[in-house]
Amino acid sequence: MGDRSTIVTETDSSRLKNYVRDISQKEQDASEIARIMVQVDSVKVAEELENFTAADSSLQGFTISFSDCKVIFENLKARQLSEQNPETSRSVSYLVTEGELAKMKVKIVGLQKTSVKERIYTKLKVAHEGEEILLKSLGRKISDWFPLAGQQNIFISLGENSFQFNDLTKEKLKGSLQQELTKKNFSENEKRTWMNRIKNTSSYTDAPCKLYVSTAQFRIRGTSSKGKVNKLIQFDIVE
Repeated sequence: MGDRSTIVTETDSSRLKNYVRDISQKEQDASEIARIMVQVDSVKVAEELENFTAADSSLQGFTISFSDCKVIFENLKARQLSEQNPETSRSVSYLVTEGELAKMKVKIVGLQKTSVKERIYTKLKVAHEGEEILLKSLGRKISDWFPLAGQQNIFISLGENSFQFNDLTKEKLKGSLQQELTKKNFSENEKRTWMNRIKNTSSYTDAPCKLYVSTAQFRIRGTSSKGKVNKLIQFDIVE
């Protein structure tokens, strides 16, 4: 479940110490900004949820039926990556075939005292007039777990204000784009055109950079008639 490359299997504590990475002040500031933006989004979401009608509460979409609850993701279509049975599993994963993971309504059926947290994996693209180039060499950014705002067991996933990415310099951006253009066999004229588009770009928040969610994980907790419930759901986007 999730990115297995992030799982540590070493049991010798003296060796594990060598893998602890110091968190820079810049990274701490970025994480704090993300938390603030999530809070801002949550206030807006709470206002939206207050205006829900009876029709809204019957939202439909991709449904996962666990043994003790159902989880519905509005306007989403997905397929399973491998054989799995939600009836007997605590965690499941799917590949999105249609829909967006950002600011998506999520409905939980069959649970009380429900809470939902989300963690997202973001990647960076350069986009222009419908054409997009994924900058694979820049990797991805994994967020913290953020609680989602909800009302009457309907929650809304993280919005664009919550998206973050790794530190980016002009040199990194230019190098990564040049690498992708070469891999894709763009002509020299096309390369110059694309490189010219980012000549004044110094941040991933500047055009023509575009962040997108490549993976979203949802941690759902609550209680049912059977006791405490803890579920983990992952969605991945085809690249």
